[in-house]
Amino acid sequence: MSRLMSRNHIQTWLYLNPINLTLFDNHRHKRQRFMTDFQWLDDQASKRTTDSVTKFLVYTMQPYNLVNRKEFINMVKVLNPRYSLPGQKHFTATAVPKLYNEVRVKIRQVLSLINKDTISVTTDCWTSIANKPYITITVHFITSEWALKSACLACAHFDDDHNGKNIAEVLRSILNDWDIDVQNIMSITTDNGRNILKSIEELNLENDHISCFAHNINIAVNHSLDIPVLKRAIARLKKLQNAFQ
Repeated sequence: MSRLMSRNHIQTWLYLNPINLTLFDNHRHKRQRFMTDFQWLDDQASKRTTDSVTKFLVYTMQPYNLVNRKEFINMVKVLNPRYSLPGQKHFTATAVPKLYNEVRVKIRQVLSLINKDTISVTTDCWTSIANKPYITITVHFITSEWALKSACLACAHFDDDHNGKNIAEVLRSILNDWDIDVQNIMSITTDNGRNILKSIEELNLENDHISCFAHNINIAVNHSLDIPVLKRAIARLKKLQNAFQ
């Protein structure tokens, strides 16, 4: 195979030639086996390994079914033949919820040390590629060591109508759940959507609202592209580009 082969070409080649996947195992150098190869890990070592896999799934946002894939199972066996990888159900029902609760406790502990009127909030509503609506709220604050920190308080499924009143109720509910009074936050940053701006009014935060700078730039650029002179210039440039293709 060429050294210049792209990653996609490699994946395609492996897909079309699955038998070649076993060639690497057949030519692997054999090593002497020891008694430890046939002993299971103790509970603490197994727990640490499972915790490490859990953090890998969460921090890299991998799908749960990754642990069911033969390639991933084989990799884990190569790294530690004595480790028994749990199934998908363990991670969905036990490991990941446990990690979530642990992180939630830690965030609460950090926020308890922060003056609540120095917390800033960013929020947005969005839709996943599966066409599921969500609302996300993130808080930003400076610790006593003058370190800027951020924490995602919620990425919640938001199936209600995305009007200003409903968004305001969700924002208030999530912040209250974290013992943060909406009226005490220093600032809140959002895009310029009419519904989100209406929710800011519902929360009486107009004076504390900061419009998203990146969204403002995007609006400015789109408005600029609608200027007739600029539109004609872009059209001519496209024709010139097509002439050289």
